[in-house]
Formats: sequence, structure tokens, C-alpha cells
Amino acid sequence: MKKPVRNKLPRRGIIEEIGLEANLFLSLILDRRVSILLKLIPLAGLLYLINPVDFPGWLDDAFVVIVSLVLFVELCPRAVVDEHRDRLRRVVSGKWRDAADNETIIDGEFRDAPEATPEDQNVKK
Repeated sequence: MKKPVRNKLPRRGIIEEIGLEANLFLSLILDRRVSILLKLIPLAGLLYLINPVDFPGWLDDAFVVIVSLVLFVELCPRAVVDEHRDRLRRVVSGKWRDAADNETIIDGEFRDAPEATPEDQNVKK
């Protein structure tokens, strides 16, 4: 039996977590693997929010919107949600500094490379 791997990412503040969940929500809305029927759940919550006939106050509106967003994420395919969460949480920390005038700057992008096979490396067994 495999042991669960604990997330070794640094703990984030509540504002950053809310931002990550908002990005997750938008990523799931735009993902074609998520059913259109599931995408109607947050839309129904939004329609309830702008509905002129409701209870006085904002508490019921906030409750319906939050429940619709949580329900949407929970009903989406788990693999798709995990993929988007991992992508959103994979941020390389660093510090910005201005380069000196005599420094050479090389611009590039970071991406994960696929695992190399012995055939790729021309290694004989």
C-alpha cells in the first residue's frame, strides 16, 4: 500500500487561496472536458444573484453563489480538477532584481520535459 504524498508547498494566506480557487473555477469553466451541464450550476447561482425576487439582505445570495461554485468544482471530474490545481499551485518562487549593464540576459521559458527512454539516448543495453 502506497503512502500518501504530502504537499510540500508553502502554506498560503486566505486571500491567495481565494485567488487560486477563482483561477481554478475559470480554468474548469474553459476546459472542454467538463460537461456543459455542470457549467450550468454556477450560471444558475449567478442568475439567482441577479434575480429581483428574493429574500431581503445579501446573506442568502452569498450562500447560494458559494454553494453553486463549490458544487461545480466538486462535481467536475477529479482528474481535471487535480490537473488544474497542480498547475495553479506550481509556482517557482524567486526574487526580482535588475541586471547589471554588463550582464548577458538569456530569455527563456520553463516547461516539464518528458521522461527520456534508452532509445532516445541511443544507449545500448
